[in-house]
Amino acid sequence: MIQIEDNDLPIKVAEKIINGIKEVPATPLDKAAYRVLAGKELGETVHKDMFDLEEIKEIADYLMVYYQSHMNGD
Repeated sequence: MIQIEDNDLPIKVAEKIINGIKEVPATPLDKAAYRVLAGKELGETVHKDMFDLEEIKEIADYLMVYYQSHMNGD
């Protein structure tokens, strides 16, 4: 979960979006790959990126549209 605090600087908010992770149920493929690569069993959940690169671009696009429509004080 990403939590943005009142005193977070913009760069900190961007870092939280870029590096945010979430816990999701492990798929059979996750479990098999972990077993092969690590040599042990994986738990029932794994951590995945909160947003993939395409979603981060979409967030950036929304922010840019907001900026452009309000840059003159509107």
